[in-house]
Amino acid sequence: MQTNTLSFNLGGGEVILILVLLFILAVCAIAFFGLIYLIVRAVVNRPAPSPSTLAQEVLIQNQRKRDQEHLKLVSIFHFVVAGLALAGTGFLFVHYFIMHTAFSNPEMWKSQQGATPPPKEFFEAFIWMYIFFGAVAVLAFVLNLVSAIFLLQKRHRIFSIIVGGLNCLQIPFGTALGVFTIIVLSRDSVREVYSRTEAG
Repeated sequence: MQTNTLSFNLGGGEVILILVLLFILAVCAIAFFGLIYLIVRAVVNRPAPSPSTLAQEVLIQNQRKRDQEHLKLVSIFHFVVAGLALAGTGFLFVHYFIMHTAFSNPEMWKSQQGATPPPKEFFEAFIWMYIFFGAVAVLAFVLNLVSAIFLLQKRHRIFSIIVGGLNCLQIPFGTALGVFTIIVLSRDSVREVYSRTEAG
């Protein structure tokens, strides 16, 4: 009785390559978190605005107009990220069916001389990757879609801040959107807009 076992033989070159890749990933992670720290620090420690000669009512109207534009932009970008997540889910399905066809059809491997089909366990390990990334893409789609709708309605500000924080994990576009979302929704003037909307 013959059993298929999946074994890896790593030489010195492969180990060095893996260590170099891990080092590059660590440097990228440190740079990413350093960038987030610098952005948050710049927002928190920004200097107080100089007193303006314009009337207080004009300043309030200008700030409200700016807040409306920024909230609309953030909402549009949440719709875009939701669409990208949906497209990513579709890509995963297509990739899964291509890989499933290649691994489950031995006739494809017979046409290549000396080629042996890879063991079934190899593809079964990939299934968990498809499930994980598919769940992440579906979750990103749902959360960003709901957050975009809430941003248009100016409701549930904390929910949109949490979604913005989760978007920071999706480098690079999600990170930019997440930081911009948190900055906009942390303004006192935007809090007042949300409180007026939810009260009324």
